Amino acid sequence: MKKILTLVFACLLGTQIIAQEKNINAFISYGTFNIIGENSTPYLETYITFDCNSLMYVKNADQYQASINLTVIFKQGESIKNYDKYSVSSPMVNDTTNLNGFFMDVQRYSLANGEYQMEIMIEDANNKNERPLNISETIVVDFPDRICFSSIIALEDYKPATEITANTKNGYDLIPMVMPYYPESINRLTFYAEIYNSKKTLGENEKYLLNTYLKTFESNTRIDSYFFTKRMSVKDTEVVINTMDISNLPTGNYYLVLEARDRNNEIIGYNQFFFQRSNNNYQIDNTALATIDPTKVFSGNINNIDTIREYIKSLAPISSQIEVEYANNLIKSDDITTMQQYFYSFWSSRNALSPQIEWENYYTQVKRVNSSFSALKLKGHQTDRGRIFLKYGAPDRIVQNHNEPGAYPYEIWHYYTLANQRNKKFVFMSRDIVSNDFQLIHSDAIGELNNSQWTNEIYSRTYSTYKEYYNADGSVNPDIYYGDDAKDYYDNPR
Repeated sequence: MKKILTLVFACLLGTQIIAQEKNINAFISYGTFNIIGENSTPYLETYITFDCNSLMYVKNADQYQASINLTVIFKQGESIKNYDKYSVSSPMVNDTTNLNGFFMDVQRYSLANGEYQMEIMIEDANNKNERPLNISETIVVDFPDRICFSSIIALEDYKPATEITANTKNGYDLIPMVMPYYPESINRLTFYAEIYNSKKTLGENEKYLLNTYLKTFESNTRIDSYFFTKRMSVKDTEVVINTMDISNLPTGNYYLVLEARDRNNEIIGYNQFFFQRSNNNYQIDNTALATIDPTKVFSGNINNIDTIREYIKSLAPISSQIEVEYANNLIKSDDITTMQQYFYSFWSSRNALSPQIEWENYYTQVKRVNSSFSALKLKGHQTDRGRIFLKYGAPDRIVQNHNEPGAYPYEIWHYYTLANQRNKKFVFMSRDIVSNDFQLIHSDAIGELNNSQWTNEIYSRTYSTYKEYYNADGSVNPDIYYGDDAKDYYDNPR
């Protein structure tokens, strides 16, 4: 197990950021929307949820209250396009001995189409000894003059609005989910989205299909049992609020997908939302596996038990959590028949028409990573670089800096696109170049380890005992004459 020590932890989940610094715990999510009219007005909406137990409360009259100062900036280059500085107060409480619960702040910012750097600083107004929490994230506002979708927002609840508040949208009061995480106790996924310009795109009195479905995050495979379609009439703005029963959805990472298709079944609009599900009650159906006859499928030709064990191990980078757990238990047995059945079922679920070709194409990449990334006791597909390569494909750019003075050997992989994500990076580091085991220490991609203090780990080789090399926010500030390239390579890939 890898041990990662951080002062600040941030994890991007779709359009969500989990942030924690000492006593300040906040969950930040955001969505982009459009107001259709003579002049369209795009805007971004932030949902910042505060953990009551992480804040300092002070007495106000006969009750207690917390206060948070926030600064929100949207920049393009050095130009500030929108800015806000404000304070939020918690609900009043009578007792501070049991501060369980959360409260949310909602704000809206007008932003023209384009790419921005969103910077958010959060400060506990009652605790000046704590450093402010700083979050920086690249966001994109993109509403073309044709059919398109807003962000998809997961809801805890909604109801018709009786008065307009910060939570009101198109006649509904919306309560967003604190996190896109659904434990066993939550078996319904409720969401909100808007569809724009279908009338302008298709014309008066036309119809289109709205498909709603789930797909796996790791393999991008649609789950047919969670697929729904509805015929829609064209409108300037269509509000979509729906609920999906996920009681039988296995543990794993998923996308909720909305897509619009025209009468020719061509996709004319698309958006997706990442979420995580925990469901320990779900198990892979051994009865269904037993119906597969290995003598009639390609996996039946894999007769060596050690070979098929190794093949199943190599599937981990593109497997869901429940598949990984099932496979780990299966390969401990001597049941080669079930292994053959599972192996076929795995690839048939990815490509029902050509499961063998799908496997052969994947295995070509497995052999490639085994050749390039194998470590002393690990095959390439078991290493972090091998996992990322098999999961996402080859990066567009790689910076390899194995000899920077004062730094541990590191690599920065840059992907221009990852599904609907843009400009995502992965930072790997090795404390021993001989082993060739470069471990992931930071990424800004959905669902991956995100450590805002990753440069500390790289430069801890030299500077861990010298406090004069640390900035006020805890980040390392190496001597410019003795190693400081990592952050520059990360910010300016080449």
